Amino acid sequence: MKNFRSNGKLFLIGEYIVMDGAKAFALPTKYGQCLFVEQNLLQKNTLNWKAKKHDDSLWFEAQFELNSLKIISSTNHKLSESLQNSLLQAKSLNSSFFTSNLSYNCETKLEYPQEWGLGSSSTLIDLISQWVDINPFELNKLTFNTSGYDVACAHHNQPILFSNHPINVEELELNWNFMDDLYFVYLNQKQDTQAVVGNHYKNKEKDWNLIHHLSDLVLKTIKVENLNDFEDILNEYQDKLAIFMQQPKVKDLYFSDYEGTVKSLGAWGGDFVLVTKRDGFEDYFKQKGYNIIVPFREMILI
Repeated sequence: MKNFRSNGKLFLIGEYIVMDGAKAFALPTKYGQCLFVEQNLLQKNTLNWKAKKHDDSLWFEAQFELNSLKIISSTNHKLSESLQNSLLQAKSLNSSFFTSNLSYNCETKLEYPQEWGLGSSSTLIDLISQWVDINPFELNKLTFNTSGYDVACAHHNQPILFSNHPINVEELELNWNFMDDLYFVYLNQKQDTQAVVGNHYKNKEKDWNLIHHLSDLVLKTIKVENLNDFEDILNEYQDKLAIFMQQPKVKDLYFSDYEGTVKSLGAWGGDFVLVTKRDGFEDYFKQKGYNIIVPFREMILI
C-alpha cells in the first residue's frame, strides 16, 4: 500500500489582492487529508474510490473504469463528476499512468471535521498529484483553478509567502512572541458568501495604489514584533479593503463590541476567523454560540 498526505490551509492576509499578483501570507495546518492506494489483484481496469470523514464514516464512494475513467457507480453524482474531472486532467498530464491491466483501491481520509473548510479540494489535488507524479499547480489550474496558495500549503510544513504570477513560494520562520495570544474561532457553518464576495472584487476596477499598499502590509506582517502592531496591520488591511469593496467586515457584522482584532481568513465569509486574545475572550465567543476555539500553535505548522 502507498500512503500520501497533504496539509490543510488557512489564509492569514493577502486575500483578493493575490489574484492580482500581490504577495499572500498563508498558513499550512496540522490537520490535512491522507490518501491510501493499493493495487486490487481481484479486478482489472477498475478504480474503486472511498472518501472518509475524520470519524471514519463514509462521505462518498464511487467506482470508475480505469483506462477511460468512466463512472460505473457512485453515491453522489456531483462529487463523482468532480473527482472524475480531476482524474481525467491528471491523466492528461501523465498519459501513461492509468492502464487497463491494473486496478486500484483508493481511500481518502480527512483529519478534521469536513465543515471546517481547511481544504478538502486542495489537499485532494495535491494527493492525486503525488500519486500520479505530476505538478499539483498544473492540475489545480486545470481543475479548481484557485490562486494556488492552498495547493502550496498542502506540501509545505511551515508558513509561506506566496505569489502566483508566476508561482513562487517562500517558507517563513515566524519569530512572533505573541503566538499564544492568537486563536482561531469557527463560525459554526460552511459559509456560502465567499464566491459572491470574490466575484465582487474581480468585477471592480483595479486600484493599483491600494493593491501595492495592501501588499506592503502583508510583508510587514511577517516581521512584526509585537501584538499591538500586528493588530494594527490586520485592522488597516481590513478597513481599506472594506472601503474599496463596500463590504462590511466580519467584526462589524458579528463582534463589533469585541476589544481585540477579528480577521477573516482567506475570503470574507470564510469558515474561520483569527482573533487576538483579551481577558475573558473565550467566554465572550462561547456566549455568542461560537464554541470551537483553537489556539494558533495547535492549528498551524510552525
